Amino acid sequence: MARMRVCTEHGCPALSTEKRCPEHAKAYEKQRGNSYKRGYDAAHEKERQRIVKAGIHNFTCAKCSAQFDLDEPFQLGHTDDREAWTGPEHIRCNLRAAGLASHAVFERVR
Repeated sequence: MARMRVCTEHGCPALSTEKRCPEHAKAYEKQRGNSYKRGYDAAHEKERQRIVKAGIHNFTCAKCSAQFDLDEPFQLGHTDDREAWTGPEHIRCNLRAAGLASHAVFERVR
């Protein structure tokens, strides 16, 4: 049985098995936009399919350089400016990089 938790939206007391209650999940997805608006166009999908067709086990992670297992899920990494792909990445590697980028610590001006 799935564990119930409080919605992550500030002030919402609703319980859900997901991160957000159904009402806030719908609003979040609408605000987030579709995959095209987030920069994942037809060329992105074509590159993903090329990797899948070649077999992910024939690639190494662009972040950690570890070999992928057969049929292991992956995300297609890209440069920070989203102008080019870096190659397939483990999901944990891709999300770690995104988290570090969004929580970057700025150096103090001396």
